[in-house]
Amino acid sequence: MEQSQPEIVSLCGPRAKKRCREYALVLRAMGIRCEVAPGEGGSHLLVHAQDAERAREQLRLYLQENQAPPPRSHSRFGLLDGLICACLYGVTILVLDVLQRDQAFSLDWWRAGMSQAGLIRAGEWWRTMTALGLHADSVHLIGNLAFGLVFCFLAGEYLGWGLAWSGMLLAGTLGNALDALVRPPDHVSIGASTAVFAILGILSAYTWKQRRGRFDRWAPLGGGAALLAFLGVGGERTDVFAHFAGFGSGCLFGLLFAVLESRMPFAPRYNHVFGIAATLLFALAWAAALRAHG
Repeated sequence: MEQSQPEIVSLCGPRAKKRCREYALVLRAMGIRCEVAPGEGGSHLLVHAQDAERAREQLRLYLQENQAPPPRSHSRFGLLDGLICACLYGVTILVLDVLQRDQAFSLDWWRAGMSQAGLIRAGEWWRTMTALGLHADSVHLIGNLAFGLVFCFLAGEYLGWGLAWSGMLLAGTLGNALDALVRPPDHVSIGASTAVFAILGILSAYTWKQRRGRFDRWAPLGGGAALLAFLGVGGERTDVFAHFAGFGSGCLFGLLFAVLESRMPFAPRYNHVFGIAATLLFALAWAAALRAHG
C-alpha cells in the first residue's frame, strides 16, 4: 500500500529570502522540519501541515521577544507647559526686580528678602526662598533670566509646568538653606542662580533616570555637571557653594520625580495643584519677609 505524502503548507510568504532563512533557523532550532523554497513574489517557508500550528507559535514568540520596544515619549507634556513654566519664571524675577529697585510701597525689599546666614539660622526661613528673586545688578539679572528661561522651558516640557516650577523653587530654597548652614553668620547671598542650577539638576537627574539601561544615560548628568562647572564658578561675587548645593538639591528632586512617575504617574490636574501651591508658598515667604523687615 502506497503511503500518502504529508501535506505541505506555506507558513509565511512571500518574504525576502533572508527573512525566510532566519525563520527557518528558529524553527529548526526547535526541532520543526521546514524548507525555504522560491515561489511567486518571493521566497516561502514551507512546513508540514501537522507542524504548522506549533511553528506559528514559535515564530510569534520569537518576534515578540525580538521586537524593538516602541519609542518612549520623553514626556506626557509639551510646548505649552514649557512656555508656561518659562513665562512664570521670567515674569516673577522681572516684577521682583522692579519692586526691589523702586522700593515699591516704601519697602526695602532687598533688606527684607536677602539670604543672610545668621538670620536664617535664627529662624527667618523665608529668606531661603525670597533671596531667589533678588539680583545685584542688570548683568546678574540678565544672566539668570537667559539661562533660567531655557532650563524652565525644557523642564516644563518634561515634567509639566507645575512640577517643574515647584521643584525649582523648593530645590533652590533647599540649596540656599544648605548654604546658610555652612557659612558665617554675616554671609549674604541673593539671586535666582541657585534656582537655575536647581532646575538644571532636576533636568539632569530626571532624564538620567528615564534612560535606565541605555548606553547614553550618563549624558544628561555629564552635561549638567559640565554646565555647572562652566557657569557656576566664575566671578568674584559668585556663591559657588550655593550653586553646587542648588544643583545637588535639584538632582535629588529630579530622582524623586522620576521614581514617583514610574510608580504612580500624576494626572495633569495635579501638576496645576503643585504649581499653584508653590506660587502661593513663594508669595507667603515674601509676605513674611515684608512683615518682619519691611
